[in-house]
Amino acid sequence: MFDIASGDYGFVNGCLGMYQRFANSIGASKLNVCYDQATGHGTDRVIGGGVWLWGSEPMTLLDAKKIIIWGSNPVYSTPQNWRIIKEAQRKGAKVIDIDVIYSATANKSDEFIPIVPGSDLMLALAMTNYIIGHNLINVPFMKARTTAPFLVRKDNGKMLRKSDFDSQTDPKEDDFYVWDSVANQPVLLKSGPKDVAIEGTYNVKGLDVETVFTLLKNHVKQYTVEKASELTKIPVEKIEYLARTYADSPTMVYTNYGIDHYQNGHLWAFAALVMASLTGNIGVKGAGFVGNYVMYMPLNYKGAFYTNGKAATSKIPQTIFHQVVKDQALAGKPYPIKAMLTFCSNSMSNMGQQNVWFTDILPNLDFHVVIDFELTDTARYADIVLPAAFWMEVDDLRVSYNNPYMMMQEKAIEPLYESKPPVEIFGMIARKMGLEKFFPQGVDDTYWVKMMLDTDALRKMNVTYDRLKAEKAVRVQGTSEKPYIRGEKYFLTKSAGRAQLYAENPLPRVNYGQDLSQITKKERLPYFKAPGEAWRDNPLFKKYPLVYIQEHSRYRVHSQWFNTPMLRELDPEPLAKISRKDAESRNIKTGDIVEVFNDRGRAVLKAEINDAMSPGVLSIPKGWQREQFIKGCYQELTSATSDPMAVNFAYFDCLVDVRKV
Repeated sequence: MFDIASGDYGFVNGCLGMYQRFANSIGASKLNVCYDQATGHGTDRVIGGGVWLWGSEPMTLLDAKKIIIWGSNPVYSTPQNWRIIKEAQRKGAKVIDIDVIYSATANKSDEFIPIVPGSDLMLALAMTNYIIGHNLINVPFMKARTTAPFLVRKDNGKMLRKSDFDSQTDPKEDDFYVWDSVANQPVLLKSGPKDVAIEGTYNVKGLDVETVFTLLKNHVKQYTVEKASELTKIPVEKIEYLARTYADSPTMVYTNYGIDHYQNGHLWAFAALVMASLTGNIGVKGAGFVGNYVMYMPLNYKGAFYTNGKAATSKIPQTIFHQVVKDQALAGKPYPIKAMLTFCSNSMSNMGQQNVWFTDILPNLDFHVVIDFELTDTARYADIVLPAAFWMEVDDLRVSYNNPYMMMQEKAIEPLYESKPPVEIFGMIARKMGLEKFFPQGVDDTYWVKMMLDTDALRKMNVTYDRLKAEKAVRVQGTSEKPYIRGEKYFLTKSAGRAQLYAENPLPRVNYGQDLSQITKKERLPYFKAPGEAWRDNPLFKKYPLVYIQEHSRYRVHSQWFNTPMLRELDPEPLAKISRKDAESRNIKTGDIVEVFNDRGRAVLKAEINDAMSPGVLSIPKGWQREQFIKGCYQELTSATSDPMAVNFAYFDCLVDVRKV
């Protein structure tokens, strides 16, 4: 099993790199990463692009009239983007922050709207209902760029297509039906209707149908602003104000993974993108979604990674890995896993429900190797640790989040001590396994960089090794005058490149045999689903009345830099941040040693009364290692339970209590 995450995004020595050549050469298994995936799973239903290609270039923020920062704290997590937001604010953009805590971002925004954890989905649904009910929709955009006018069969919930009446239709030519309001009859989209109806119920050759927008409009009527106010604790007037403000385009939503970390996170993203599509707040200048901008690059993946016809499989999600290792089976069939190699990942610290490593994973693995440049929790419990050279010690090729440049990473110094470039480590292992033809002796990082760049598509873009070597960084999407807007020309959907307001055939992000029979039809439209655990109606709430979140620290990137001396001077130890009200009711003062606990585990550490925390919410900033707690660890408290569609760790969907030790 290859256990790979996001510790280094290099195309040679990182998680996007040559480890894949090694894994494919032996036909290994790869764990399917299950964090930060729910947001993208929801956006994919509307604009396509998989789980990553949903955000516009951050510089597009400068064209926004309003910026709604929703469930994110860019002052700490992405300061390079916060600089752009501040510039937009200085130019006149209004910045509104929606969050469960009064973060540094909230402090610097024009307006802060506190919300109940996990209720963001209800807010988005109610705003959508209000926007439709008060005719704040952008009808021309809906007609031209969304599936609002597409017809849906009432008998089976499928889109009405040419193939419904002609079974011999070539799938590539299977067009969608719409209703031409001028001709007053159904026509195929490609036939060029004079004007399409976005609302109405019709009968086409004996089949009762209605438009996607009619279906959506009737569906969201149940999500009133009054109901949303009850669940979110945001006043009705404020929700109405938010809806009107959002609909007055261009409005940008800035988000990352705060809402992603609840079991309903993908549905929030689904609802938010539908709302954007109804108001024309996507794919246009100054509007859309930012916070996670990623580029797809046409590199030589086939030549670099695929060698002898074998391919590593990736059907086991991290969320169920502990059970698969314990049972040595997947979906009731034998799936023996005896050895694991961890690279670019601190899995023990970053996967939910940490104690399963001690009860299910480590006791049932014969051999575990970790390649890393820090002695992480995962490394401490491994059989062998192979020290990797740091980024400054290797040559590499990379693109980065929120950055439209491809960069040539040049080695600053030679690898120190016993460390080696990861691609060299994989090559040494591969040659000992008789795979020298895939990892020839004597090649260096530059050899692999040149191999990755060897494509006609890149040459057409004038992205070459020589140019990168000379310029160091080359912009490969958009320009400084016209930054890249996701979906400006078309969306990456199968619905004629339109934004999809209706998910005709919702699929799980990873299919590992889970039962979806009761939810598939419900997932065609965004609907309210309460958080799995962190919700007041959960009977467990009486026992554990605090919603537990693990906010992103300004002093670490996930768990990287957990032991950097300079940063430890600024942030010396983990703290349990608690509201004044919750602390006083438990007789807790700042500096007291407390135990944060639930049925899964505990963390013993110092408390800090923090007036940024809302009552009912407790936070331990993430990234600390087990050795840095008095006892236990913050990740013992989280759960491996996930939504069966999103298949994503729901870190914030968690209840705890705290007591003084």
